[in-house]
Amino acid sequence: MFRRIKPIEHREEVDFPVDLKKLGYFINSEDQIRQIEMPSEGFDYHVHRVERVNEKRREAIDECVRRVLDTRFVEEGLTKHFLPPGSTPGTDPCVPILISNDIDDVEKVLVIIGNTHDDLGVWSVREMEGPSINHGSMISTIRSAKKEKFGLLILNCGQNVYSPEMGRAVTYRSWKAATKPSPHIDEVKNRVPGHENVQKHVESVLEELKGRLIGNDGQKKKKKKIYFLTYGWGCWGLVKYLDVNFAEWKSSIEALIAAESTHTAADVTSPDLRHFLTTRARAYIVHSDPPGTFIPDKRFICQTFSTAQIYSETIIPNSWHDVMLPWFKRVEEDPEGCNPVMLVDWESVERLKEGWGGYTGSTKPKDGDDPNKWAFDDDESEEDHDREAKLEEGGKAFGEEGLEDMVDLRDAEQAAKANKALQENERPGTMMDNGLKEMGVGKAAPSA
Repeated sequence: MFRRIKPIEHREEVDFPVDLKKLGYFINSEDQIRQIEMPSEGFDYHVHRVERVNEKRREAIDECVRRVLDTRFVEEGLTKHFLPPGSTPGTDPCVPILISNDIDDVEKVLVIIGNTHDDLGVWSVREMEGPSINHGSMISTIRSAKKEKFGLLILNCGQNVYSPEMGRAVTYRSWKAATKPSPHIDEVKNRVPGHENVQKHVESVLEELKGRLIGNDGQKKKKKKIYFLTYGWGCWGLVKYLDVNFAEWKSSIEALIAAESTHTAADVTSPDLRHFLTTRARAYIVHSDPPGTFIPDKRFICQTFSTAQIYSETIIPNSWHDVMLPWFKRVEEDPEGCNPVMLVDWESVERLKEGWGGYTGSTKPKDGDDPNKWAFDDDESEEDHDREAKLEEGGKAFGEEGLEDMVDLRDAEQAAKANKALQENERPGTMMDNGLKEMGVGKAAPSA
């Protein structure tokens, strides 16, 4: 039995002005948020012993940054559109997305789908604090995409809580800061119809914009080439949507990039989507190896590569310009050869198969197979039909039965690294001793 000795202290809420200068900060010439009194120092969260005060203060600074970004999005030719259609911002529950003003006129469209905890148009708050606001937000991504003549559609998976008091959709972190501690989310009052979660949001946006992207029956529009750049749960929502609706989209979609996605082989039952992922999609994950190093990871039904990042939120800001965008260009130049099967360490694959749950059988190529042919031909084999039959019977999804390791040898440095790894009887992408030391981990014990 316990008895309260001292009553709970009820503190009054502290409000902070939405003004960087009054909060003691400014944006320097390098586009970084810095303290006025100590210009070399960035944002400091822990300034008060009461956590609630720190939380409220951080939210005030975040709101300042949102307003800066809103101005920059307009300057880049993007406009906020509120869904569901016909909603009145400030009055009706609605969620904003960003659409470039030229989306109806361009031939290529980049559809960006972020994660479930970031504000609209933000990749990483960590990267916004340094190197810069533009780098951590989607501004840098937008500018480089515009140079390649992309139109843009930016979804909003993060601002998924509607606040009647604030009259807008916000992230859960903003919701906590704006309400009392440990707030309760009412699944009716605090959700936007059709956008209650990431899967419904992706479905609602793509269905609403489908006519402008791929055209509707009876509409004669110039065919657009659609590229998807996704992160985290945003990619999962897209895969779930395409698994059902891929027939409508497959003639328009050119390529997909998934950064630290949460989708797996079990989420894909459509043979057409499966073929698209193996031939026109790439996954980029947190890994210590140099950016673009092939990683034998079969979870995503597509080639997987390292990024030399330790935080998932920093993958796209630091890999987009030098790794991801060049691959989009490669897809445009050679759509059938952008993901070729080139080099496979069959012995390593055999050793790893026990960790690839559900895999049985040999991974070795059959006699007569062309070692230089592209991965996953259009021609269906008896094995393909058997696999599809298993799916219909509730069997294991493709990818749980084994996926070939693929390395693109057109990247000379990557090829050299892969060959060296094979000579040393190690699979490409494994963390070497130096990488372990850099991450503060001692040498791993040899496996039994």
